[in-house]
Amino acid sequence: MMKVLVSDNISQAGIEILKDSGVDVTFNTELSYEELLEEIGKYDGIILRSMTPLNEEVLSYADNLKVIARAGSGYDNIDVDAASKYGIIVLNTPGQNTISAAEQSIALMLGLSRNVPQANEALHDGIWDRNKYQGIEINEKVLGIIGLGRVGGNVATRAKAFNMEVIANDPYIPAERGKKLGVELVGFKELLQRSDYISVHTPLTDETFHILGKKEFAQMKEGVRIINAARGENVDTYALAEAVKEGKVAGAALDVHEEEPLGEEHPLLKLKDKVIVSPHLGGTTVEAMDNVAIDAAKQVISVLKGNLPRTPLNAPALQPEAMKEIEPYINLAKKLGSFYSQWAEERIKELEISYRGELAEKNISPITTSLLIGVLNPILDATVNSVNAALIAEERGINIIESKSSTTDRYSNLIELKVETETGVNNLIGTVFDDTDLRIVEINGYKVNAIPEGNLLITNHTDKPGVIGQIGTLLGENDINIANMQLGRNDIGGEAVMVMGIDNKLNSKVKEEIFAIDGISDIKDVKL
Repeated sequence: MMKVLVSDNISQAGIEILKDSGVDVTFNTELSYEELLEEIGKYDGIILRSMTPLNEEVLSYADNLKVIARAGSGYDNIDVDAASKYGIIVLNTPGQNTISAAEQSIALMLGLSRNVPQANEALHDGIWDRNKYQGIEINEKVLGIIGLGRVGGNVATRAKAFNMEVIANDPYIPAERGKKLGVELVGFKELLQRSDYISVHTPLTDETFHILGKKEFAQMKEGVRIINAARGENVDTYALAEAVKEGKVAGAALDVHEEEPLGEEHPLLKLKDKVIVSPHLGGTTVEAMDNVAIDAAKQVISVLKGNLPRTPLNAPALQPEAMKEIEPYINLAKKLGSFYSQWAEERIKELEISYRGELAEKNISPITTSLLIGVLNPILDATVNSVNAALIAEERGINIIESKSSTTDRYSNLIELKVETETGVNNLIGTVFDDTDLRIVEINGYKVNAIPEGNLLITNHTDKPGVIGQIGTLLGENDINIANMQLGRNDIGGEAVMVMGIDNKLNSKVKEEIFAIDGISDIKDVKL
């Protein structure tokens, strides 16, 4: 009989599914670390949330463990690499709280519009004041959604039912999805300027950290209202507090916070007449807790019957001989994809991957998958891995084309990534020297020899004296060391591309100063 340990509190609905399938279930949420080491080897599977530590030491005792299921999305308490080493499949249950999160956003928007929490508190204090808590309608107001993924899309659908005009900004969503939802896709600046309400639904990345800050608030309508039930650090809450005090922002409703729990001295808490806060309740509903437990249980049963999980965090590796041959190119492909997403930042319509030289005779499927993971992971909230990468690309409306050629003009093996966007075509070419030395050798037709590693500064500029020198001076003045530099140009005095390895990530101030240099037409920074 299959044995499964449930080591954290989950809904009884998931436990019943396991039992109904003939699984011997042990429910024990009180195991000490030492007891976990003693017990883990008895089980074929384990379902947990965030409290059980599955580090490499624990997993080294898990002699019979075949599957780890996280009932929820986050998995910081699981050493996925160690699990892979021991041949244990790890899965999570993302998306099961989508409806709950979307409904929380709508609840915050309605509560903010009609002053529901404030009026409730006043009435409990014996104060009857209908004038003070007069609200506004959301009917015919413009809702700007930043991030039109699963939750953002569900918010859009519900807002339209309230007769709101919905616009959205998401550079990685195809236009077809906007049309299907009845949502107008607009530029970020236009969204800030047009919206009566702005609701944030993006993952937390380097690009979305403080996506709403002092500069963005200044561009918004007078009296705009802000809703955030996504990630606390997407909004600069100190800048938000100032904007509320100044009257630029009429009100805000936040379910997530830059620090959780929210500090008692945070300035937003002193603005309770205009600011609603809740303790990260977006995915915490009876239904969501049932959903994650049921999903985890069903996937555990499927894996124990010999099937692949629906949402794996790792996947079985290739045979060692085959992996050794293509592993450097798997690594290169992932770097190329990640470089592209951070560098281009445009909606992808078609992605063509060309393999040239001896590589064309190899099993290229894992390489393509690795490239898709590199492209998609920096821009999505969902976990993208070797099992679901192609499916997610298809869902995003990205057409994938593979081609092979046994000949190459410069190197023994090349991978070329050609990407069609709504504004044109971009391309990257990479190769591997001596089985380990990864290089980007061409960017949009400019030949370079760049190392895809660490912090990279990429510029498009006019090839004229002084430009590179001024960049170096600015970096030096800001205590940023240059590790290496590559320049690609086709004509003296024409356009050129520079890729510079730097020891520290650029801040927005330094980027703005570099962009202001005469001759610079574009600047991007990439972290690999």
